[in-house]
Formats: sequence, structure tokens, C-alpha cells
Amino acid sequence: MQLQPSPPPSPPLHHDHDDDDPCHNLQLMKPRNLLERIVGFDKRFSLWVHEQGLGLFFYVFLRTLEFSADGVFLIPCTAATFLAPRAKLTPELRAFFFNLFMAFQFDLIFVSIVKQIVRRPRPEYNRGHFINVAVDRWSFPSGHSTRALMGLTFFWLYIPMWQDQAERVWVPFLVDKMQDRVIFLDRFLPTLQQLLISGIAWVVHSWAVATTTSRIILGRHFFCDVMAGSLLGVSESIFAHYFLAVPGETVEYIHQLINGFFANMESFAWRIFHERPFSVHDLTIR
Repeated sequence: MQLQPSPPPSPPLHHDHDDDDPCHNLQLMKPRNLLERIVGFDKRFSLWVHEQGLGLFFYVFLRTLEFSADGVFLIPCTAATFLAPRAKLTPELRAFFFNLFMAFQFDLIFVSIVKQIVRRPRPEYNRGHFINVAVDRWSFPSGHSTRALMGLTFFWLYIPMWQDQAERVWVPFLVDKMQDRVIFLDRFLPTLQQLLISGIAWVVHSWAVATTTSRIILGRHFFCDVMAGSLLGVSESIFAHYFLAVPGETVEYIHQLINGFFANMESFAWRIFHERPFSVHDLTIR
């Protein structure tokens, strides 16, 4: 009986010890490209600012900043200021607020389109956020930041107008109101003009910086959302100022047309309610 040769021993199974190596697992968890690295840092840094900032600032103050740059508040306020009676504003100021109002409309449309394209979700720790429209659920870019930087940029683009207003309107008004209590020297008037402009600039800068920072602290946006929104607001302001600005004569005509319409509506309502008895039956068209 011939013995069969035994088969060669099978090679030992190779056990990959790399799976048990924590360093190897960390390497697998590392971002695979530069974009993922940036997103990872963005999330970690934003979360840190959110946690630290909530302990430094009053929550009501942060929500007030949020409301001040909300389109629901800021856009109607700009329109109402433009529509103020002629005696309240100079033509230059009306042109400023009208063009700022139109720039806000352009920003609202453009940011909504970008948000709908990018569709970046808001941070998971975002709480108490009131959504006005469906596109508000997306995070990139920050619409509050675009409006805040747009207001700041418009201020500097119109700085010659503000200087002229301070020289022709504000300083003479202060001198007239305070002449019985304060003696203003002529050589001090240019300094007073610069103080007024510097005060307004400080308020606008502080508001813009605080508003954009509050978006991260409240957990509404990531850091990159705010930076992109800020850069977008500056770019939109420059584009609107040089390519979409409406001349002052046209602004005055629009102001007269709109106010004339409201004046006619007020006159019509006055005649209905005050010159004769009124009933719902009188409004029925037969």
C-alpha cells in the first residue's frame, strides 16, 4: 500500500494588526482633501466660538443684533426712511436710502439663489431660530452678514455726502439749538464736523462687527458662512453703487410719486369718514 504524501501545511492567516492600531484608525479618519480639512476646522472653531460667546454676552443683546440686521426689519426701515416727508431729509439722504433699499433687494435675491445652490445645513446646535422663508434653513452664506457689511460699505462709499451733510445741515443745526448755552468758535466747527462723522462711523462699524460675530455665537452660522457673507456684502455694495445706482433726480421723482399716491389715499379716506356718514353699503359697487 503506497502512502500518499501529506499536503503542505497551509500558510498562517495574516492578521492585519493595523485595524487594532489607534494611530492607523486616526489616519483613516483624517480628511481626504483640503476642502474637508477646511470644513472640519470651520465646524470646530464655530462650536468653540458659540460655547465661549454665550458665556460672555447677554442673550437678549445677541437677539437684538440678530433682529436689527434681519431683512424683515432692516428693509422696511430703509424704505420708510426714504419715504419720510421732504422737510425731514435732504435729497442726498433720500438718494442714499433709496439706493441702499434697492441694494438690499438685490442682495435678498442673490443670497437666496446661492443658498439654494449650496444647501449647507445650519449647525446642529442652532436653537430658537425663526425661519421666515424656506431658504432660511440653509446656512451658506450668512444673509445677516451680507446686509451688515452692505450697510457699512455703503456708508464709506457715500462718505463725501455725509461730510457735506455734517457741514451744511448737522453742524448749523447744533449751533442754532445750543447757541444760548454754548459759544461755538468758528475754528472749532470743522472739528465738530469730524467728531460727528467719526461718531457715526464708530456706531456703524461696531454694529456690523457685532452683528456678524453674533451669528456664530448664536449658532446660526459657521465661521466660513459669516466670512463669505461679509465678502459678498462688500462686493454687492460696490457693484450696486457703480452699476445699479439711481440718479438723484429720478429718486426725487419716485419719492414724489409714491407720496402723492399715499396723499390721495389719505384724502379719499378723510372724505369718506369725515365729510358724510359712512356705511359698508357705500363701498359696494353695483
